[in-house]
Amino acid sequence: MEIPKTLFLSRGNKGAGWYRCALPALALGADWTCYAGEPPNARFFHGRIERELSVADVPDYDVVAIQQPRGAGWLGAIRDWQRRGVVVLADVDDWLRGIRRKKDHDFNDLFGRKTIEEFELCMRAVDGIICSTPWLAERYATLNPRTYLCRNGIDLKRYALTLPERGYVGVGWSGATGHRIAMQPWLAQVTDVMRERADVHFISVGQRFADELAPEFGESRCISIPFTALDTYPASMTLYDVALAPAGDSSFYRGKSDLRWLESSAIGLPLIADPVVYPEIEHGVTGFHASTPEEMGEILRELVDDEDLRRRVGAAAKAHVTEHRSAQLAAEQWADVLREVGAERRAYGAVA
Repeated sequence: MEIPKTLFLSRGNKGAGWYRCALPALALGADWTCYAGEPPNARFFHGRIERELSVADVPDYDVVAIQQPRGAGWLGAIRDWQRRGVVVLADVDDWLRGIRRKKDHDFNDLFGRKTIEEFELCMRAVDGIICSTPWLAERYATLNPRTYLCRNGIDLKRYALTLPERGYVGVGWSGATGHRIAMQPWLAQVTDVMRERADVHFISVGQRFADELAPEFGESRCISIPFTALDTYPASMTLYDVALAPAGDSSFYRGKSDLRWLESSAIGLPLIADPVVYPEIEHGVTGFHASTPEEMGEILRELVDDEDLRRRVGAAAKAHVTEHRSAQLAAEQWADVLREVGAERRAYGAVA
């Protein structure tokens, strides 16, 4: 896919940077690097670039896609790059205002009013905002009328793993912070199922939810894998036979993408998920929708008892994601946006 000379800048080397910057850059053959700090002292590290890079080198590119820029240093850099003819896009895959209202988010105190204003000043200044969901694109259009939708894709090779044979049914959850309140009612249902069935285990990855069940069921049936490097998540998820994805009725969740479904599907696991956040799931075919904890409990019991159902839905989910949501296919959305803004840049340069 021929695109303008593009640089992707991810905010650190966390999972969001991998999905929102590294994967599209790798699929498109574009440059990508992580950043820390603010210009003029921003530091670039890791990534895939052919040479050492500094802020002063950025105008060598036609387009820069920067993940969640914030602060006076980045605002000044954005305006300077634009004056030099660089098209600057901001990638934002969270509803940032929702984080500070989330009581169970470990970093909500870092997203106060002043911080949100700093993010939004940069979003107003850029030439366009890239969003991971239609809901986000609609909301951020109030800040910048030029919003683009580039949905997440999944790196299928990373999840090309075999589910081992075992004598138990593993029920799993994986993710980062901000999900405790939504998870608690579903965890109560998992507890009931584990009381009914001694062959059901619970595994949590990223947050230590399984520790809460261990006093009753023992550590052999309750495994907590702490928040760690993204590379370990796929292997950890092979401990599951069923994956869970609860959510809540808030803007925080409405801004979330369906990554949990992509990840579980790429392995071949059936997912029970909130229908608001995961609308692409075809209930009973590529996963399951549960609007209440009680619905989730009923579906979980059915899946625990029916291995063929687990395998059939997991296989259908994997086939769907492979055909429609691979990182390579998702990169085509980015390519369309980059070609559009690149063409406008050339037209503007010709007029000027």
